[in-house]
Amino acid sequence: MAKGKSSSKSNQDHYKSYNYDLNRKARLARLAKEQPNNQQIKDAQGNIHYRRKKPVASKWTPKSKELAHMNRICKRQYIEPKTQKLGYFEELKNEH
Repeated sequence: MAKGKSSSKSNQDHYKSYNYDLNRKARLARLAKEQPNNQQIKDAQGNIHYRRKKPVASKWTPKSKELAHMNRICKRQYIEPKTQKLGYFEELKNEH
């Protein structure tokens, strides 16, 4: 039988931040041993924080969806149909 979510939001946040910090510290320590003169690694060790953020782009609201749909419909109605170009022989027939 299917159950709802078993873990709370605070547990998920703690798990993500805790493991991220530990993993990043270990990775930077390993790189610092391999490249002792690399200044960027030293700077990164002093500034460990979660770098992945959710996108900040605005989402579609029902009103904006409706406006976009109406705009699309109106544009589709008022576009003049393209005329097909006549071929070379049809142009010659129309000249005479």
